[in-house]
Amino acid sequence: MTKADGSFWTYGPSYGRLLVGLSLAVAAPVARAQPVAVPLARQVEVAADGTIDYQVRKGEHLYGLARLYFTRQGDFALVQRLNRIADPYRIPTGTRLRIPVRLLRAEPLDAKVQAFRGQVGIRAGAGSAAGTPTVGMAVRPGAIIETGPDGFVGLTLSNGSQLSIPTRSRVRLLAMRRILLTGGVDFDIAVDEGKFETQATPLVPGSGQFRLRTPRAVSAIRGTVLRVGYGADAGQSLTEVLDGSVAVQGAGSGKPALVPKGQGAVVAASGAVRTEALLPAPDLADPAQVLIDPVAAFTVRPLPGARAYHVQVAADAGFGDVVAEATAEGTVVALPALGNGRWFARVSAIAASGLEGESQVYSIRRVLTGLNAAAEQEADRLKFKWAGAGEGRRVYHFQMARGDAKARPMVDEPGLTAQELTLSGMADGVYVWRVGVRQYADGEMVENWLPFQKLTVAGTGR
Repeated sequence: MTKADGSFWTYGPSYGRLLVGLSLAVAAPVARAQPVAVPLARQVEVAADGTIDYQVRKGEHLYGLARLYFTRQGDFALVQRLNRIADPYRIPTGTRLRIPVRLLRAEPLDAKVQAFRGQVGIRAGAGSAAGTPTVGMAVRPGAIIETGPDGFVGLTLSNGSQLSIPTRSRVRLLAMRRILLTGGVDFDIAVDEGKFETQATPLVPGSGQFRLRTPRAVSAIRGTVLRVGYGADAGQSLTEVLDGSVAVQGAGSGKPALVPKGQGAVVAASGAVRTEALLPAPDLADPAQVLIDPVAAFTVRPLPGARAYHVQVAADAGFGDVVAEATAEGTVVALPALGNGRWFARVSAIAASGLEGESQVYSIRRVLTGLNAAAEQEADRLKFKWAGAGEGRRVYHFQMARGDAKARPMVDEPGLTAQELTLSGMADGVYVWRVGVRQYADGEMVENWLPFQKLTVAGTGR
């Protein structure tokens, strides 16, 4: 796969509530985006046996339907036998026919690449080479989409449903088509590895289904915000319903389980479906914190029942433009490659079952103000040097005290623009010292201090 960078877009409601604080780290409230209403064709219901239900209109007969809408006109005889029709030319108006979808003519539909970032490859099908996506690119049925450790891609289907594929995932677009007989659309998408998030355009109850499948389960959705994931190592399928409801059926199992909002389903290798409540959204320990260190670290308040925590960072509150993500089993989640700016962080907890829970969104500020320092001895002098990373004008502050950090500084030098300071004539003894920096950029100031370091002076005093 080829690495490529692009821009993203905003879609749908965020998956959690937005917290707004009162410091430089937190921006103003963000309006909740609404799903886009797209007046396209209704969806067609595809039953588990691969058939659709069609109601005969006045003047229609089976032979005429086959001539106009079947791939082969002679297949009318198969439908005649399936539905026990005595005369294919005389069917009462209102009769309901079961017709295998495989017999029907269909118009293939495209998905569009709305955004991508990092390592993303799209194959036209099995065995074909992976290509680099472009914004607006059409992705056709049969395509395989793979994301690397830093890859994200967003797609929009023809009915307005929006799909987000995060890092380390493999997704196949099995079917995207419009059935000519009904004018309805049929979507069938498989998650082979990793995760898949979708906000499906709301459907009228009973008007159709949108299928998301893994090697272990099939989820039928209508107007739903959910995540579907599959891990080959664990061998289980995960469905997390954030809005609406989902019918989840294990492979080879019987009746599907209805999973409502706030619930998740775990499907084991046996096909058994087990549901449980999703964990509530965890809190950040310091939501007002400005992220200034080279590694942007988010500290999460411990949540009962959580075995890990997941943080995603995006440029928009709807999380269409995801720029980084990480998961940690401890309460500190680190993102090493986060650039400067104002971002949105989405925080969630992962249960022992593997289900990811509800999330909440914070507006955060990232200003890299890296700083490091060291001391060295030259004859009877001590030389202190420091350096760091960050944008804008940097002014340093050096402090030294005798004994411990609680003592009054014996050396206190603010306003330094140089990156070193030399002291001579130091009496033997134990000292502590530290360096701070004030960084000025875009009309704002950020301050960062290194912790006190201990220094023992011996043989340099008079």
